[in-house]
Amino acid sequence: MRLEILDAVRRIARRIRVSSRAAEESLGVSGAQLFVLQQLGDHPATSLGELAALTLTDQSSVSVVVSRLVARRFVARRTSASDGRRAELSLTASGRALLGR
Repeated sequence: MRLEILDAVRRIARRIRVSSRAAEESLGVSGAQLFVLQQLGDHPATSLGELAALTLTDQSSVSVVVSRLVARRFVARRTSASDGRRAELSLTASGRALLGR
C-alpha cells in the first residue's frame, strides 16, 4: 500500500513538472507564476499574505514569484487607497493578456 501511494505521488509530481515546463515553453512563465497570475485574475487587489493563503504557499516563496512577475510587468504593486500600510497586487494589461492566451 505504501509503495502505491509513493508511486502515485511521484506520478503527480512528474505531471506537475511536465505541465510547468509546457507553460514555460508556450507562455514564457513558470507554472508557479502562471498559478499566481490566475489567482490574481480571480482575486484582484490582493495582498501578499492573502495571495500566499490562496496559493497555499509560504509568504516568502510567493514573494519571490510576485517579484519576478512585477519585474516583467505582469503584476502591479500599489498602496491600498483605504489602508496606506497595505500593498495590493493586481494584474497589469500585459498580465491579463498573458492569461488570455
